[in-house]
Amino acid sequence: LDLSVVEPGVTTGGDVLALLAANNICASLDVAGAAFNISNPDAGTLTAVADEVCFETGVVTIAAVPNNDAVIPDGYSLLYVLTEGSGLVIQNVSTTPSFTVATVGTYTIHSFVYPSDLDLSFVVPGVTTGFEVNAALVQGGGTLCASLLVAGAVTEAVECPLCSVDAGTLTGGGEVCSDGNAQLEAVPNGDANVPTGFETIYVLTAGDELVIVNAGATPSFTVQSGGRYTIHTLVYDPATLDLGVVQFGTTTGFDVNSLLIQGGGTICASLDVAGATFRVNDPDAGTLTGGGDVCLENGEAQLTAGIGGGAVVPTGYTQAYVLTSGSGLVIEQLGATPEFTVAEEGLYTIHSFVFPTGLDLSGIVPGVTTGFDVNALLVQGGGELCASLLVAGPQFDVAACDNDCLANAGSITPNDPLVCWQD
Repeated sequence: LDLSVVEPGVTTGGDVLALLAANNICASLDVAGAAFNISNPDAGTLTAVADEVCFETGVVTIAAVPNNDAVIPDGYSLLYVLTEGSGLVIQNVSTTPSFTVATVGTYTIHSFVYPSDLDLSFVVPGVTTGFEVNAALVQGGGTLCASLLVAGAVTEAVECPLCSVDAGTLTGGGEVCSDGNAQLEAVPNGDANVPTGFETIYVLTAGDELVIVNAGATPSFTVQSGGRYTIHTLVYDPATLDLGVVQFGTTTGFDVNSLLIQGGGTICASLDVAGATFRVNDPDAGTLTGGGDVCLENGEAQLTAGIGGGAVVPTGYTQAYVLTSGSGLVIEQLGATPEFTVAEEGLYTIHSFVFPTGLDLSGIVPGVTTGFDVNALLVQGGGELCASLLVAGPQFDVAACDNDCLANAGSITPNDPLVCWQD
């Protein structure tokens, strides 16, 4: 029997049997032999997503990425094990290399390739260690054919550095009366904390949505229209918060706050969201048209002014019309429309009046109180009441009608006495 014809890795036992039979060689091959099933499980390696994570809330995620070098033979399964501390105390297991932890510490994620039918009840979280499991494996001197990545992927869970920045609070706000320009000013209360490298800026927002409309180095702004405004303090680090993202008229205070740790974001900065709120009222009586000579007919005259426009009636305000007499503007009547009936000759003026809806008007005594008296109470007249009176309204000169009236309206004839209504 020439064994040189046998090539390891190529020749089979069947080839040898055939050789014996073909050459009538007297030899014997134990075909059944002693069979071995070699398993080569390999847990492979892992790479930690982060070497260190910090607690911004009550929990934090520890995760790793498989390097795709694990070997999982038929009948085997892959599991990931989370251990804590240098003693590798097992905390949890998962089919994915991602875990949530609630305390600081050093955590390791291990990959574990084991027979699928292995009873894992011997692993007690918080008690069993990775070293104990490894000792049961062939690789650790035991008898179980499995593979544990003992070194694993290590991540340190720590408390996040404290963000001690504080925008503090402002004093100011309230009702402001505007005559076209209103100055809004607030005063810092001195309770802000501005760490080294941080800067302070003041932000003006409009409306309940806190739409950012201006910003400056001082808490003082001028506005041209009425409405709700708020001045906020923002303390920030220019290296971490780029104010270039703020677009006046679009970005809101809520948008900025959402970027900050205090608003659920990640940037260490502080915004005084409440701020100092101002309600700017800009009442404007507008203008009226009309006036001229009017005569008493049948003992009375109708005075009517046209509404010229320009009136501004803020929320919580009312517009009414006032009739005064003489050059002293003695108040005679108050009405909801610029229409009044008089029964005496004289000079009359119709005024527009925009005032707070709840204003007590009982102090106005017809025939006594004058338009000048009322105007003196208003901000526009040097007083404190935020309201607007059109002092120089249209004037009417009412006189008795001349009985010798030669005017004649004549008559009129329709082109077509029957007209069909369409639409």
